[in-house]
Amino acid sequence: MRVSKHHLGIGFAVWNAQQSWFWFVENTSRNGMIGAAATESDAIRDAQSSIEEISNSDARNGWECSLGKLARYLASVCDPTA
Repeated sequence: MRVSKHHLGIGFAVWNAQQSWFWFVENTSRNGMIGAAATESDAIRDAQSSIEEISNSDARNGWECSLGKLARYLASVCDPTA
């Protein structure tokens, strides 16, 4: 049976087949991630860990982008001779 869950606003699913547990993280920007684990709790933990990695990298990229824009703006409005 496939069970859908959410962690940090990102959906994921876990299910079992042939004595293994599988997980799938729904991430439209990266086409998703899938993995296998020995138990249901391991599958949930692995999926949540993957989601946290996605969230951390998205946040870092957002900050880097914002800081880059700020640096360009400051460079365009600051007079280096002042």
